[in-house]
This record gives sequence, C-alpha cells and structure tokens, in this order.
Amino acid sequence: MKLPGVVQPPELLAGARIPSLTVRVVLAVTGVLLSFVDYGPAGWRVVGAVLSVLAACLPEYLLGWVLILFLAAGRLAHPPTLDWQFLVLLLGLHLQHILAMLALELPWRSWVQPRVFVAPLRRFLVVQVPSQVLAVVALLLFAPSPDGHRPLTVAGFAVIGAAALAGLALLLTGPRVDERPPPRT
Repeated sequence: MKLPGVVQPPELLAGARIPSLTVRVVLAVTGVLLSFVDYGPAGWRVVGAVLSVLAACLPEYLLGWVLILFLAAGRLAHPPTLDWQFLVLLLGLHLQHILAMLALELPWRSWVQPRVFVAPLRRFLVVQVPSQVLAVVALLLFAPSPDGHRPLTVAGFAVIGAAALAGLALLLTGPRVDERPPPRT
C-alpha cells in the first residue's frame, strides 16, 4: 500500500546487493572482447581469451596484469594512427586494471552493495576523460598521415613545451587549496 506523502527512506534502498562473482565475469568478458579488438582474426586472440578466464578465476596470481601487458604488446603490431581500436583499448586496459583489483579484493562468495563501485567508477572517469582527449590530440598531432607527413614539426614541439612550462609555473605559483583567506566577520 502506498500512502500519499510518505517517502521510502534511502536506508531501505541500501539493502540491494549483487554477487561479487559479477566482477569476475565482467573481467573475463571484457578481456575476451579486448583480445578480439586487439588481435582480430589472428590466433593470438585465443591466448587472450585463456588469460582472461584465468585472470577471472585466479586473481591471486595477478594474471589480470599479465593480460594487460599481453593486450598492450599486441598494439605494437599496429601503426600509430587514430582509430577506434586504440581508443577502446586505452579505455579497456584501464577498466581491466580496476576489475582485476576488485576481483583480487572481493571473495568469491561475497555480496556487495552497488555503491561500492561508485568511487572506482568516479576515479575511472576522472582518468579516462582527459586521457582519451590527450590521446586523440597527440595522435592527430604526432602520428604520420597516410602520405608520411607529420603535422607537428620541431617548431611545434617548442610551442607545446613553452605552453607546458607556462602552465606548470602558473600551477606552482598560484593560490593553494589549503591557503584559504580568513573568513570575514
């Protein structure tokens, strides 16, 4: 029965739980998908799939990070161009790190509240948004075009270096967060 004007307290909604096995399943599935993205039709994707399943089943052997190294090494066979596979891999490797870390911490038979994932998700987004933007800008500026021309030359590096130094100087000489002015009375 629903009474008008009565709102359910948030403490009752906090009882929702999901099995920690879900983290391991997501770790395995994302590892397999990233192996298909990175290696395509090559036979190495089977190695990535096996590593993904082993990383999910045996997180105490740190195979999640072996999988990350395997996927990153697979990117070395590709030319440095701006394509969707690189951006997906950049996002996916960071996600693999977070999932492997959670799988290492959570016991097999535990149940966790969904709010446990809020802080890692927030950190994931704080890292990924600037990383993706920086990757796109760096590849647009530094990766050679199909005709071999590089858009950025040595003069461009000098301008970027000067801007970075100016930004660092402003950051170091600017007001600090812990140095707030005294309150007015």
